[in-house]
Amino acid sequence: MGMWDNFADRQFAKDESGKLVFLPRGPRRPAYFVDSTDEYKIKSLVKVYLVAAMIINLTGSVASIAVTQSLTFDERSAPLAYKLKFWLVVYAISATLLYIGPALLLWNVYRGVVDGLCSGLTSVDRASVRLTPLHPVPRWRWYLRCLRFCCS
Repeated sequence: MGMWDNFADRQFAKDESGKLVFLPRGPRRPAYFVDSTDEYKIKSLVKVYLVAAMIINLTGSVASIAVTQSLTFDERSAPLAYKLKFWLVVYAISATLLYIGPALLLWNVYRGVVDGLCSGLTSVDRASVRLTPLHPVPRWRWYLRCLRFCCS
């Protein structure tokens, strides 16, 4: 459970006074002050969303590749260009149905539930508040970000 708690804590920060702030769509979007009574509900919702998104990503991507491989396996005598086109079309259709569609549906449901939960919370003015993450970014992850920025 510690892993899911760490993932959920990335959606939260603290302001200068120590109040908990919920960042539902990342650090550059609107934020909301969270009471201690709402903290458990919101963290539970974030964890459920993370588990569901992981399951959709894992099963959807594997199923898309499996369906594509099974449908294109019989095309042995066809030219390579035809095989590639057929593979790409089948993969695009299966990925849309098994991976992208469910992920977008889950995101829309999550966004609606979060909007409903946040409607009763006090909004945070980002310009006037300095937020600090609950768990700072590990040094090795900071190095990877710098390396990715320098190489791109």
